[in-house]
Amino acid sequence: MIADFKTAMRRMASTVSIITCANEAGAHGMTATAVTSVCAEPSSLLVCVNTAASFHHAISGAERFCVNLLDSSQVDLSQAFSGRLKGAERFSVGSWQLHDDGLPYLEDAQANLFCLVDRRIAYGTHTIFIGRVEHVLIADQVSPLLYQDGSYASAHRLAAA
Repeated sequence: MIADFKTAMRRMASTVSIITCANEAGAHGMTATAVTSVCAEPSSLLVCVNTAASFHHAISGAERFCVNLLDSSQVDLSQAFSGRLKGAERFSVGSWQLHDDGLPYLEDAQANLFCLVDRRIAYGTHTIFIGRVEHVLIADQVSPLLYQDGSYASAHRLAAA
């Protein structure tokens, strides 16, 4: 069953994001595809983080986090935050800024969603963090970085039928 589940999930294309938070030790971040909207009122989204991930400790104690939706040209950023680089070294790749609330955000992301942690739900090997969106920045161009079947991909509009 687990192998079939994993194979099925490889067929689901997901937008690639970098989740960031900050604490007294500095900025923290990780690449994630387990991100989705919850509802529009209140504007909210969820992020699933494996309890074994080094980022889990940082976000577990955070009051806020930021979801940075990556552009199709930002594969290097995704790789840097998914294990190629460690700790603060990850923020040496890309154009990072600090928001007024102290959260690091990617200046040239598709969108940045600044969230207040509203709920933490333990489930299996992961914690589900539900964030109430407090502020959003949006880029003009739409070209999301996707991950499908173990590879990066990009989206292309289909001709209207």
